[in-house]
Amino acid sequence: MLSVIDLELDSEVPIVGCELTPKMRVSLMSNTVSTADVLVSATIDGQFLRYTWYRVENDKKAIPCYVHPSEPATIQCTDCGTRKGFVAKSYHCSSKCFQDAWPSHKATHDKPKVLAEKEKETGEAIPPFCPQIWKVGESRTYTPTTEDVGYVLRLECAVICAETKKDLGRSTTISTPRVVPFPTPFPRKLVPFIRDDVTGKSEPFTVLTYNILSDTSASDKHYGYCQPWARTWTYRKHNLLQEIVGYNADVVCLQEVQNSHLDDFFAPELKKLGYDFRYQRRTSKLDGCATFFKQKRFSFVKEYCIEFDKIAQNFVNVDPLVSERLIQNNIALLVVLEFVDPSEKRQLICVANTHLEVKQDLKDVMLWHVHTLLKGMAAICNSANGIPMIMCGDFNMIPESAPHLLVILGKVDPSHQDLKVDPYGILQPLEELAHDLPLVSAYSAFWILQMDAMFAKHKMRVNSSSKEPMFTKFTKDFRGCNDYIFYTAKTLRVESLLELVDKKEVVKNKALPSPQWPSSHIALLAQFSYIPTQK
Repeated sequence: MLSVIDLELDSEVPIVGCELTPKMRVSLMSNTVSTADVLVSATIDGQFLRYTWYRVENDKKAIPCYVHPSEPATIQCTDCGTRKGFVAKSYHCSSKCFQDAWPSHKATHDKPKVLAEKEKETGEAIPPFCPQIWKVGESRTYTPTTEDVGYVLRLECAVICAETKKDLGRSTTISTPRVVPFPTPFPRKLVPFIRDDVTGKSEPFTVLTYNILSDTSASDKHYGYCQPWARTWTYRKHNLLQEIVGYNADVVCLQEVQNSHLDDFFAPELKKLGYDFRYQRRTSKLDGCATFFKQKRFSFVKEYCIEFDKIAQNFVNVDPLVSERLIQNNIALLVVLEFVDPSEKRQLICVANTHLEVKQDLKDVMLWHVHTLLKGMAAICNSANGIPMIMCGDFNMIPESAPHLLVILGKVDPSHQDLKVDPYGILQPLEELAHDLPLVSAYSAFWILQMDAMFAKHKMRVNSSSKEPMFTKFTKDFRGCNDYIFYTAKTLRVESLLELVDKKEVVKNKALPSPQWPSSHIALLAQFSYIPTQK
């Protein structure tokens, strides 16, 4: 005999636009247990499961804050608690919430008096408040709509006789908290720069870099301060897509993109908007780097992949311990694109997208990774007659560290503290720890270039010493700059930058991620134009 043992939902809080899919265990014949669905087209012992979703105006099992429905209620108005009506409005998440809502809440206390006076006038008794219920779905999954906001959802799973189509009386029901609206991404604008020289200016293009925080990384261990429902991929993927699409970048470089999420979500969704892409998974990892580009702006030419672990294998014959130390599962994806503009001569650009993850105490290993990446980029640049280069991603290096200085200065001072960590001589000889690419950090433009007075506040969000953002990652354990956009200053110039985030806005959410911020990182975006070639 078929029966439902357990029925539960992944999402703690239902959110508009985020599909709800119940998990269940059913008892089959011979007392076997299964987690598979039992459809009308594949009955078991002449029985199947039927799902019905309801929108409920009130439910005693779900007691959220009336003002902040995503927060649980911790306090109730005692006067309202004794009444039959308006009880839902009596619940609040904190004393402050209740105090702030008191002026409007107090008005509800007068409503029962009005009803009593109306009864006297008409001589008819007005029925007490009665929850209303609407049927909203008849499939196993359901996606809440804006009409569901503020209401409870109830799922009923019933065992049905295939022959008579009647309910056999073995139904199981679960209810959700109240549906909350989909959070709006924090608004961020492009900050333009004032330039006196605009001669020969080409059509600008934008490049975005964003570590989206993979689902496998969004664990309770590292991000327990964030509400569990706000960490679920079901929720975050929609929030991420909404944010990314809102930036409307010509080139989008994403890190920590799981292969399955690329195939099932990002690739098809961004393809609808005219993006093509290239992807490289990190060695021995479930995620990797994805570079999307608008096909109306760029055409694909070639791609290169730097798999640092393969290069590290070259040290096996020298010292196996060196090879083992260098293997960190990191990669860099380099994509050569051609600018689509029939009015101009052929113009190429190389965009490097990387995610370098190395333990902080392995200073030599991080520096080796960055130097190896720079050598690869230099080889492409030299072979393509000085092609413009952009290098971006999550480097996990802090400003003014040896790797950071190597990128922007082309060398590292031999007395730098980081160079003291080199137990196997990986960095030797130090004279070769250099490159000749004229790389500049895009966000240093907030200090170098001129802005209107109204934009001076953005300068305060950049470190005065390193000229890098105060933070691009903001978690409970780390608050600093890990993400960058570098470019070759001889061939490209910055026209505008996506504004940085004020620390006060993040502190409101304790840390990242949060319901409004879907990743532990913030996105960076720079608008570039080509510098005309001197004849």
